Amino acid sequence: MLELWLLLAILAILMYGSSMVAQKVSLHDLSVPSMILFSLLIALPMFLIVLLVVIINGELWAIGLDSFVFGIVGATFGQIGYYTYVEAAKRGPISIVGSATATYPVMVAIVAIVFLGEVLTTMQGLGVVIIMVSMVALSYLHGKSEDEKSASQGYYAICIVTVLAWGLWAIFTKLALLGMSDFAFLGLYSFVIPPVTFIYYRLKKVTIRNIWPKWGLPVKIAIVSSVVGNLAFFLEIKAIDLGPAAIVFPLIASAPVVVVVLAFIFLKERLSRKEWLLVAGFVVGIILVSTI
Repeated sequence: MLELWLLLAILAILMYGSSMVAQKVSLHDLSVPSMILFSLLIALPMFLIVLLVVIINGELWAIGLDSFVFGIVGATFGQIGYYTYVEAAKRGPISIVGSATATYPVMVAIVAIVFLGEVLTTMQGLGVVIIMVSMVALSYLHGKSEDEKSASQGYYAICIVTVLAWGLWAIFTKLALLGMSDFAFLGLYSFVIPPVTFIYYRLKKVTIRNIWPKWGLPVKIAIVSSVVGNLAFFLEIKAIDLGPAAIVFPLIASAPVVVVVLAFIFLKERLSRKEWLLVAGFVVGIILVSTI
C-alpha cells in the first residue's frame, strides 16, 4: 500500500502538470507579469486564511524563533526562484531553462541524506536517479523540438540563480517543518508574497494598471491554472512534511513530465520514441521509490 506522502506527491505532480499546460495556453495572450498578478490575487487570500486560522488557534505563537526564521527564509527563496525562473524562461530557450532549473532537488537530496539523516533503500535511490535523469532529458529533448525564441545574454546565469534559490527553498522548508506544522508554514507565505512581488514589479518597472488584461478566455484559463497550482502547492508541503525530502522533492520537480504527456493529449504535440522511453523511465522511477 502506498504511503500517504507518496499519494499526495503524485497528486501534486498531476495538478502541477495540468496547471502548467493551462498556463502555457493562456500565456499565448497574456504577459508574464499579468500571469503573476492572477497568481498573487488567488494565492494571497488562501494564505491569509491559513494565517488567520493559526493565529486564532494559537499555533503561530507556539513556533520557535529558529523555525519561524527558517520558514520565512525558505518561503522568500521560493518566491524569488519562481520569478527568476519566469525571467529565465522569457530570455532563453525553454529546452535549456527547463532541464537546468529542474536539477535543484540534487541539492536537497545531498543535504537530506548527509545532514538530516534520511536513509534510502538501494531501490529508492535508483528510482530517484531514474526520475531525475528521465525528467531532465525529456525536458531538454522536448524543448529542442519546439520553436525556440532568441536567447538574450545572461539567461543561463539566471538559471543558476533559480537552481540555488529553489534548492535553498527546499532545504529551509524541510528545516522549518521540523518545528512547525505544514499548515503553519503555509501561513508564513502571507508575510512573504506581498513584499517579494512588490520588489519584482518595481524591478520590472510595471504597474498593475498597465498589466491588467481584458476579461476573456485567456484570463479565465489563467485563473483556473492559478487555483489548481496553488492547491497543488498545499499538497506538496503536506507531502514534504510527511515524507523523506530526498524522494519528495525529485518527485515534485518531475511535473514537466506530466506537462509533456498532457501537451501530447490536449495540445497535439508529438513525442518521439526517445521521449516515450523517458516517460516510461519516469513511471519506473515512481514504482521504485514506492518500494517502502
